[in-house]
Amino acid sequence: MKVLYLINYAGDGGSERYVEKLLRAFHPKQCACALCYNESGPLVDKARAMGVPIYQLTMKSPFDLSAAKALAALCTEQGIDVIHAQYPRENYVAILAKRLFGCKAKVVFTAHLIIQQPSVWKVFNRIFTPADHKLIAVCEASADAMRINGMAADKIALVYNGIDADAMPPRNRGVLQEFGIGPQETVFISLARFSEEKGLPFLCNSVARLKEKTKLPFHVIIAGAGDLLEEIRGQVQKLNLQDTVVLPGFRTDGNQLLAASDICLNSSSSEAMSFAILEGMACGLPVIATDVGGNRTLVHLEGEAGLTPAYGDVEAYSNAMLRLLEDADLRRRLGETALQKAKGVFSEERSFQDTLAAYQ
Repeated sequence: MKVLYLINYAGDGGSERYVEKLLRAFHPKQCACALCYNESGPLVDKARAMGVPIYQLTMKSPFDLSAAKALAALCTEQGIDVIHAQYPRENYVAILAKRLFGCKAKVVFTAHLIIQQPSVWKVFNRIFTPADHKLIAVCEASADAMRINGMAADKIALVYNGIDADAMPPRNRGVLQEFGIGPQETVFISLARFSEEKGLPFLCNSVARLKEKTKLPFHVIIAGAGDLLEEIRGQVQKLNLQDTVVLPGFRTDGNQLLAASDICLNSSSSEAMSFAILEGMACGLPVIATDVGGNRTLVHLEGEAGLTPAYGDVEAYSNAMLRLLEDADLRRRLGETALQKAKGVFSEERSFQDTLAAYQ
């Protein structure tokens, strides 16, 4: 089977990590894979290093007929069996390649975002998505959103994102010395892109409220990059959290930071199936995550791995932080369940097999 992964921006976000994981798992053992992108980014270099064929395709819009024609020609030339599209733009271009230009490949689409689309898009979805072979939902909330958005309900397949817990590093707090964090301090950690939907201003306000409630020593590490990084630095200064919140920027050692920490945080206003939460669970960390999207599935499905306060409720979120800060035994129990779930229902192998089944 030849699978072409179609993505507009080949960057370093969650959807790109999703594609990277599938490429590493499938190429060339399970499938002959290829990557097709519009805007270049780190995923291109990663795919090239794996020996994956790379193609660039300009996609100006979801209705770009030139892109659809070129995609159809590429798939015919390379004998592509499955196009795995990552966003609506890519999905529509792939379907146009099938409907108008004779592309024979099956089209599989993964919904990485949970949003309610405008009415006009619901009409387009009713027209286009019956031509999809499968519509992959990464959690129950994603599947519900796809139905609400007018996508073909009979094509939806639930495939949870997965993690290889055995590949995560063992617990080691050595990296914390870099930030001057003592061995007895409790460490909360959030690995997040500094963008609006990640709710980092809300998280900082919750940390400030937590400081008002306790004298117990703790630090919060928020690692990542993005447009809002300097704004968050300013908020940390304004709230006098310089001695509490660590903003190390983008890190290549995110897994080591998780393995050095005690509690995994997610403060998003919108989330599908967070790889950052999965990685925290795979390190045996209890989770505090906003009750949005797939967070509830990750935390509560088949065992309790943490707490899910409402997004925007500073009092509830800071109370959840306080509860785990004060109760080491609860942290341990929730962390053990998190690790079990990462090795079971959210295992990478299970996710890969379910994805292959969707292709087939």
